[in-house]
Amino acid sequence: MKKLVLSSLLVLFVAPACEPKELDPCVQQSDCGDKFLCVSDRCLTQKAANERCKNNESFAAACAGYGECTWTDGKCAVGGAEDCKTSKGCSENAKCSFDEGTKKCKIGGDDDCKQSEFCTKLKRCKHDAKTDKCVPGSTEECKAQTDCKAAAVCTYDEKSGGCIITAEDCKASAMCEQFGLCALDETSKKCAPGSEEDCTKGPDCKGPDKLCAWDEEAKKCVKE
Repeated sequence: MKKLVLSSLLVLFVAPACEPKELDPCVQQSDCGDKFLCVSDRCLTQKAANERCKNNESFAAACAGYGECTWTDGKCAVGGAEDCKTSKGCSENAKCSFDEGTKKCKIGGDDDCKQSEFCTKLKRCKHDAKTDKCVPGSTEECKAQTDCKAAAVCTYDEKSGGCIITAEDCKASAMCEQFGLCALDETSKKCAPGSEEDCTKGPDCKGPDKLCAWDEEAKKCVKE
């Protein structure tokens, strides 16, 4: 009888297990219960763990650059679209949308390109799904590209979804003024001489061969 009473008293006076508290030391997630996360040997709230991803020197660069700002499954990772939108990957590289499959940031469409430096600085505001890149999406944007100034690729083509050369582009180009490349060669789709006046501007006319005359049938500059 005495043993039974003593056992009952021991049961009554067993101290309850302590609830984990923030900043308690931990070795594994179970040490922190359901309310906290075990992060670098300490129990932290989700908010505090996320702040560590953003501010700790070991993780901050990946957070700022790639959106890995949410503590998930024992590491800093992309937690969703908000992490992507606030990253440099969005502002610089248009990766502003969250990919549910890869759990990474991606270019989600034209809107992502438009809010990035691809559009604001480089005038490439359209998303090309085939190449997964931001590209020019209008003639105005094509004219802002180096290919327009260098090779007269200045007109947007809806059919191909890219910048192309037109006869008007050739006539308006520096290549026409300097080298006589004022017409569009329909075969090569490049600017080329198209008249005797064009031939006289070209380097082949000024050179030893004196190719200054235009052969309409051959569509090229020839000797006078």
